[in-house]
Amino acid sequence: MFTLVNDGAEGAVRGAATVYPGAAHQLCLAHWFRLLEDLTRDLDKARRRKFRREFWWIWEADDETQLRRWAASFSRRWQFWAPPRVERVKAQPHRVLAYLRWPARWRHRLPTTNLAEGFFRHLRRYLGRFPGCVDPLHSEQVLGCFALAWEQAHA
Repeated sequence: MFTLVNDGAEGAVRGAATVYPGAAHQLCLAHWFRLLEDLTRDLDKARRRKFRREFWWIWEADDETQLRRWAASFSRRWQFWAPPRVERVKAQPHRVLAYLRWPARWRHRLPTTNLAEGFFRHLRRYLGRFPGCVDPLHSEQVLGCFALAWEQAHA
């Protein structure tokens, strides 16, 4: 089972479909949320905070039926305050449900690319300390040092 999680770039989806024809596609919830949040700039700070909390709660559902029920309830509550965003939530659930195919113990890792983005952001910062990798062995040593430091910091 393979699930591609990305920010919605269609090139990545088409490329993955070529390499992994049976793969599911999961739109990264964090990226989707940021795009949708741009539609709610007119809400006051307290209402935006509540909107965020309720939106993220939807993705704690145990199965697709529960998720769709919670999303419908969310949409009814927020239809007046954020209609453009609610319309997007209602129109695109099929793009954010692939993670539900996985066992529950893995689901928290799949709806977003934030874990990978954080890892690569820290890796780029770490690699910036070195003048450049002179050969493949040096690259492996640098990456190995980074992986050990990451492991120790997150143990």
